Amino acid sequence: MVVVYKSNSGYSKAYAELLADALDLNVYSIDELPDVHKGNNAIFFGWLFAGTVVGYKKAAKNLNLIAAVGVGMSPDTPEIVSEITDKCKIPTSTKVFYLQGGFDINKLKGPNKLIMQVKVKEIIGRLEKADTLSPAQEATYKMCTEGYSCVSLENLKPLIDWYKAR
Repeated sequence: MVVVYKSNSGYSKAYAELLADALDLNVYSIDELPDVHKGNNAIFFGWLFAGTVVGYKKAAKNLNLIAAVGVGMSPDTPEIVSEITDKCKIPTSTKVFYLQGGFDINKLKGPNKLIMQVKVKEIIGRLEKADTLSPAQEATYKMCTEGYSCVSLENLKPLIDWYKAR
């Protein structure tokens, strides 16, 4: 069993490393996965882009994924896991999780930075119209306005509990 990730600005990597430490597993970037681990059981972490888990297809092709974890900016919602599952065509044999990660516009480059400059303005506008914000929405607002990370071992608890119980 290994933990594998695809990270753009470091939040998926940070979660993958926290999980690997907690479960005493090896962790690798999908782009640097040693051949010896190909075909092994794995938990994959990838960042969300337009509702898809970046790197999932490559991970699914090279590994036996027991879990796939999408890491994004938005608060968790009841429908987000099914949306990720459907959009990525993740089989029912793979458990899907979503974790609120982090965001810092200064960590982005090129087209991703340009796209997110527009998206951040939309998110800020939507959140500023709300009467009150949940802690997760406040975190998203901080991500958009100053850069912020929600990555924590506590957020991994449901995944760790699932892994230990299976």
